[in-house]
Amino acid sequence: MRVLTVVWLLLIASAIGSLSAQRRGQVEIGGFGSYTRYDSGLQLDNQFGVGGRLGFFVGDHFSLEVDGNVAQPLSKSGGGGKTTAVFGSASLVISSGSAYVLGGYSRLQMGPDLPYRSQLNALHGGLGERIFFVDDHVALRLEARAYYRGPGGGMASGWIGHFTGTVGVSYLLGGSGRKDR
Repeated sequence: MRVLTVVWLLLIASAIGSLSAQRRGQVEIGGFGSYTRYDSGLQLDNQFGVGGRLGFFVGDHFSLEVDGNVAQPLSKSGGGGKTTAVFGSASLVISSGSAYVLGGYSRLQMGPDLPYRSQLNALHGGLGERIFFVDDHVALRLEARAYYRGPGGGMASGWIGHFTGTVGVSYLLGGSGRKDR
């Protein structure tokens, strides 16, 4: 409960204290490093990865975004080696100043070798913050995201949930990163 209270307070403070939101028509391009905690049912070690994103602001507070993230987690079971895990996601991002929430669809491709060769469709949601610097066109972007697939089908019989944290840099093209007061 304390975590939710702190998150809401940060979002409210960011919306009140921010100069303004991004502008409609801007494009955001960025790269990031990630750390993913895989669902325990998959028997994979938590792992660092890398990724990139491309977004387009359809309104001053709304953007559509696609991103990809790749990592090579090791198997927790003896002699299992490692696999390649690739997340591809499409999101609706709602911004309030520099803080944002996002949600959408993700696809996880694992492989190429057994026992991890598989595909997983999931929903995701997340919270993040853009910390602007360098003439309001460059931002440090911090994000926490959760992936969820309900029971049935695929690699495991129950629900599957992964958690990812990312730190990266984004560049906003087209107009100023923020409006004047």
